[in-house]
Amino acid sequence: MKLKKILITISLILLMAISAVLLVSCTRPTYDKFTLNGWEYIALNKMQKKDKELDITKVDITRLRVSDFIDLGGLKNETLLYQGGDKEVNAEGWYPTLIDNFDVTYNENRGLNPDIWATSRHDIRHETNKKFHPEYADVWCPQMVSVVNNQVVVKAAYDDNHTCEVCKSYGYTKARFTGGFETRDEVLIKDSNGKPVLDENGKRQYKSNILWGQAYGYFEASVKFPDADGMWSAFWLQGNEMREIGFDGTDGTEIDIYESAFRKDNKKVSRMGHALLWNGYGSSAKVEGHINKLEQNLYDGKFHTFSLLWTPQCYIFFIDGYATWATNGGGISRVPEFIRFTNEIDTGDGWGPHGQKIGQFKHDQENYFYIDYVKVYQNIKFESSIAPSKDGKPYSKENNYESHFVSPYDGVN
Repeated sequence: MKLKKILITISLILLMAISAVLLVSCTRPTYDKFTLNGWEYIALNKMQKKDKELDITKVDITRLRVSDFIDLGGLKNETLLYQGGDKEVNAEGWYPTLIDNFDVTYNENRGLNPDIWATSRHDIRHETNKKFHPEYADVWCPQMVSVVNNQVVVKAAYDDNHTCEVCKSYGYTKARFTGGFETRDEVLIKDSNGKPVLDENGKRQYKSNILWGQAYGYFEASVKFPDADGMWSAFWLQGNEMREIGFDGTDGTEIDIYESAFRKDNKKVSRMGHALLWNGYGSSAKVEGHINKLEQNLYDGKFHTFSLLWTPQCYIFFIDGYATWATNGGGISRVPEFIRFTNEIDTGDGWGPHGQKIGQFKHDQENYFYIDYVKVYQNIKFESSIAPSKDGKPYSKENNYESHFVSPYDGVN
């Protein structure tokens, strides 16, 4: 009888505990700890409000604008490249490091400033997914990139008689051609006879020379998507060391500010994806991503802005000036990364990033990816958090923007 009473008492205690948990979970919504104490706090602090003064649980965080986090007021918008010396710093500590309005066209390098940009790797991007359709291969060629009317234009088209001599020497005269440009120059490695050096899989090897890189800051671009099936564009950051394993994302993280792979379902709801990738692309790779539902139609034929606020504490993403996602996934990268604008075409399977069905690229059409401007700023308060370079000197082309992180998994991206 005594044992029975004890069992009943224990049962009642457990029942009351379970009920309490259920009551709390039903009446008090749960919030991500980082979100509550991270990116909204930055905005609240800037607005000179404390958590107690504003119920964060009632704030529509997607209504927070870039200006709620940072103040770029008083800074110039003219094309420039900061190369050391005096800084044009505003009251909040921000200064411009790279602004390209593409209003200066160069006779070389497809019209791009050769001190900043290079066209993306001149080679096949993706092999065909259809055995009997080798022409479905996606090839990146510099001829598909140009500067026209103060905008960079990246063309995408099928060509059954491609005349580029380099592409012809690789056997790519009939394929789907497009390209990209970035603040990195990939140089083909050749042997003593001038022939390309191949890896164990028979692929050509390249040396990754970073022309410009930055850790932390604010990155913004205005772009217009290619509005066609079977393709997507991207604005992303990458570092030479992001393949290393052992430091998670702190020694380099691929930061996909956006990837436009959501056109097929756009009539139902407009969406866009952001993502982080670290520890390379093999079995050790880690990924964190987010897909946003948006009010505006990003495929309306107009320019839209995409931006990233990269601080020592978190990454905050913005679309058309509004915050869309924040994360500290992988641990925040502490090393300089280069900028990439790329266009890609499906190779017969009709699938794109974020697990999206993008359809089949049509061979009877030409499509274009437009970039109107690129703006990058740094904050003097962030500079002390940047990891040291490998030689202890300022990051530059001379040390290839390599950090002090050492790993046996070094490699070219």
